[in-house]
Amino acid sequence: MYIALHLLDDIILFLLLLSWIIVGSQVLLLPRKVSSRRQRSGIRRCFVWLGVSELLVLIKLGTLVSKWVFFGWIFAQNRMLLDFPLLALPALSVLLFSFPCLSRMAQSFPREGASPATQDATAPALLVPTLITVVGVALDTYLTLFYTEPMSLPFFLIAFALFCVALWFWSTFGRKIPLFSERRNMPLFLEKQARWWLLPVRLLLCLIVVTLCISGWYSWSVQASRLPDRIPMTGNTTGNTVDSMTGHTMQHQQGQQNDVSVTDLVGPQSGEPNERFTLVAQEAQMRLRSGATVNAWTFNGQLPGPELRVHQGDLVEVKLINRLSRAGVTLHWHGLDVPNGEDGVAGVTQNAVQPGESFTYRFVVKNHAGTYWYHSHQDSLEAVGKGLFGPLIVLPPRDSFAGKDIPILAHSWLTKERGSQEAFGITDTMQRLTVQPGTPVRLRLINTDSLPVSFVLSGTPFKVIAIDGTDLNAPTDLTRQRLLVAAGGRYDIQFTMPGTAVSLDWTNKKSSKVRFLLSQDATASAPALADGPVFNPATYGSRQKTPFGLSSHFDKEFTLILDDMIGFYDGKMESLWPINGKVFPNTPMLMVHEGDLVKVSFVNRSWMDHPMHLHGHHMLVLSYNGRPVTGSPWWVDTLNVAPGESYDVAFRADNPGIWMDHCHNLDHAAAGMILHLGYEGVSSPFEVGHDTINQPE
Repeated sequence: MYIALHLLDDIILFLLLLSWIIVGSQVLLLPRKVSSRRQRSGIRRCFVWLGVSELLVLIKLGTLVSKWVFFGWIFAQNRMLLDFPLLALPALSVLLFSFPCLSRMAQSFPREGASPATQDATAPALLVPTLITVVGVALDTYLTLFYTEPMSLPFFLIAFALFCVALWFWSTFGRKIPLFSERRNMPLFLEKQARWWLLPVRLLLCLIVVTLCISGWYSWSVQASRLPDRIPMTGNTTGNTVDSMTGHTMQHQQGQQNDVSVTDLVGPQSGEPNERFTLVAQEAQMRLRSGATVNAWTFNGQLPGPELRVHQGDLVEVKLINRLSRAGVTLHWHGLDVPNGEDGVAGVTQNAVQPGESFTYRFVVKNHAGTYWYHSHQDSLEAVGKGLFGPLIVLPPRDSFAGKDIPILAHSWLTKERGSQEAFGITDTMQRLTVQPGTPVRLRLINTDSLPVSFVLSGTPFKVIAIDGTDLNAPTDLTRQRLLVAAGGRYDIQFTMPGTAVSLDWTNKKSSKVRFLLSQDATASAPALADGPVFNPATYGSRQKTPFGLSSHFDKEFTLILDDMIGFYDGKMESLWPINGKVFPNTPMLMVHEGDLVKVSFVNRSWMDHPMHLHGHHMLVLSYNGRPVTGSPWWVDTLNVAPGESYDVAFRADNPGIWMDHCHNLDHAAAGMILHLGYEGVSSPFEVGHDTINQPE
């Protein structure tokens, strides 16, 4: 429903702009009518278009009120605060002044031969409200759809108010505007001679002026949007000011003597590791099961990269070697709460590893046993898309599971033959696996895509036993439920293999895109595709004591409002996804002290899902759309916030560093949907930008 209201609001806005431009042109042409018949016809058209335009205003205000009623004031306030002064008030002035003026004009020449009412056609009561509304709708459209820094909005509103006042005084007390004035008395033959060239010349001049204005605006916007060549990662673009998001800013001087550098926040640098891995990034042409080819970037020649299995408490050492021809690489341990210096974000915690170079990560695994994954965080959009990722499984110190334990990575590959192709790993068709009845099966569902993936398990009841690496309390059997896994998120499901086939499908509405079939022999047919509601973790399982909750005292509280606009970013015009009206590098750094209990509210006012991923911490989901979580404690590192949804989450700031917090739809992150969580007293020597080797997204 929210998406429908949101899109309807945009469509109505375009129709409003078109209809009010027509109204403005019709009103401006009234004084130019040379006969009462033509003016009478013009008045009728004005009445019709004014009626249509006022109706569209009511519909638009109705969509905003609907958002307010069904989703809350915060979902409507941004557009309501624009529509009220720029649309509603001007449209009301048209009803109060322009309509009565038109009515008087219609009654002023009842006879066919009466002269045109030119004096009424140039009356300020008719012209001024109409033109103010046209300009207001145009400005409303621009400010609603095109990205503008929040600090500049008051400037636009003040400028509009001054324009309204100036237009009224000019038309009332000053000289008449030439466009409004009636034709001067002239010989008929001169008037006829003037007709054929005067209007085309005026239109041509208007077109030239509009073209120059749009070209100038476009060129200026392209240049103004270019990112700085070097952006320090301690603060904002200047590296000095960071925003607490609690009503005040704090000055943080980069490089103070008492600062701890992220390069000092590392894992043990000595001691024999329990697990040692080497990952070599290299280019290769790979084939999916269907035969489609992918120009891939691989780890160790595998697609996806090799599965890394470790145990809780292990000291892990991973050596990354870059043998790509041109691109840098890092390793980010998605969901693992490693020390900040091991987090693997280019330009934030390290420099990107260049071709021919290597980098060694060392950390102790402190997370719960569960499902995680790793991927490059240098130009993530390209690197992850091409294959620089793999599964990371954390096992308990003594793993007693004696069944089938299968990681399944959902990913969309760009193939030469078929374009984007969905697959489980490299399986883009149906894959069979032989499993004997009675065998416990654990499927580790990992979404490495940039959009939510809808998994459906058909043929047997199952339990969701873990989300993002944390076990759920007292899970119960589910049937015919779709599992919507956030981009970057993970669900672990478990069941006992029945005597009939079981299928796991990546679904698109009611059809299967990719299938994984488990059966006791190779001839079994797939079960009917389950079709049911979407699984809701907020009400699943049983409540359990948590270290904090909705009633806790929070040291810091932040609200992150996710929007959608069109705008310019780094010299290109594209869809932007601002956080609190800003895109990176202008998004503030959320500042905390070690030990703080932090609450974050996510509000999605856009029309797309945003899987918000906080590095280095797990967030406890407290409420969903204003309703407390009533099921098992629900811990996440990647939370999908769908359009019209809001969440309250909380975490303990117990892992010092500078941590990325971004949308894991990597297209959105690449367009600036990024901010950072910073700890007081921690600084970073690294930079991002065109003049550096670091481009984390």
